[in-house]
Amino acid sequence: MTVVRDGVGEYGLRSSGPLRFRPPGDEPPVLVPALLADSADPAELDPHVRGLRVIGHLLVEGHEADRIVLDQATGRVFSVYVFEESPEMTEALPFAPSVEALSRYADALDELTATRGRFADFAGRSGETAVTEATARFLSVLAEDEWDGGGWGKAGARETWERSLPAFWLIAALIRPLALIAAPGRGLLLDLPEGLLDREFGARDVVRFEPAELPEALAHEPTRRFLVETGLPLDAAMFTLFREQPLLLTLAQHSERSGPAEDGSGGFPDGMAVAADQLFSLGWLIHDTEVLIDGHTGRLYDWTSRVLRPLNADISTLAFSIWILQRARTLNETHELTDDMYHPLADTMGAVLASVDPVACEPTGEKDDWRYWPEVYHDEAGGVL
Repeated sequence: MTVVRDGVGEYGLRSSGPLRFRPPGDEPPVLVPALLADSADPAELDPHVRGLRVIGHLLVEGHEADRIVLDQATGRVFSVYVFEESPEMTEALPFAPSVEALSRYADALDELTATRGRFADFAGRSGETAVTEATARFLSVLAEDEWDGGGWGKAGARETWERSLPAFWLIAALIRPLALIAAPGRGLLLDLPEGLLDREFGARDVVRFEPAELPEALAHEPTRRFLVETGLPLDAAMFTLFREQPLLLTLAQHSERSGPAEDGSGGFPDGMAVAADQLFSLGWLIHDTEVLIDGHTGRLYDWTSRVLRPLNADISTLAFSIWILQRARTLNETHELTDDMYHPLADTMGAVLASVDPVACEPTGEKDDWRYWPEVYHDEAGGVL
């Protein structure tokens, strides 16, 4: 059954994206019991799980997470999160009808991500219709194979599953195409479809500024145009627009109103006085994060605990970040994606955002490499998604 080609692992499976597969070799098969801690009793594993062979794993934040395992008797493929100290909690979730099907799904995911192959006609397309059609096409790839029937262990027949398809592939189908929503912008990275924010958040809850409301020092013309023509949600998806009077205070003005910091620094670090006069407070994000916009360049920053970090390339990608979070939450309510695959969903969100705004996800060079959006997507305890 093993097919080995140059650069391809066991069963012809090629590692790509978040999927990593065991390379071919002479090593003996690794079964799930081998992944348990020395102190754990393999007998506590479900008998079906005990016999599953490890053929790969999913990457989450660059690290191994769920294992991809094969039932060698039936050919069914599962994902397993191994509780090393508590084998009785380990369960196998359906992942693919066969390794051949898994190979096709992985190829389709690569092609969707890169808009090539069977998704090549989406290159250069944008808008809600493109998103809908790309989702439908990816789902059609999954529909080519026989998911019904037996061989799924304790998961039972497909009609008893919580969702019709595994969460991992639904995430790919529903979230990856969101990168197609916007076209290249005029002076900004993105041109969002007209009325997109109104449809997502409600027209009454999207604030557009009058030109006279914007301070002259906010000189970046594409940003001014966006605030006037497109606007931002008032209070949604972790973001709250600053609406106190006067509007869009600079960081320096905020410092004057709130008084000096406890260390007497005036509220911002030494050497930031010039920047503080051109950074305007746009709103707030959860985790006590203030959103600042550079009036000269349009670049967005997050201001947390008197630390200034890049947030988004510009206001169009900030709006996209807010929109995609709201979209993901709505889709999750329908499909319950986070029940099984919270962190793969968070990783996919980060990958989609990085594809339209590299600033939001690029490494900071700092020791902790902290970036707002990728970090908060993974805040499972806070229920961000």
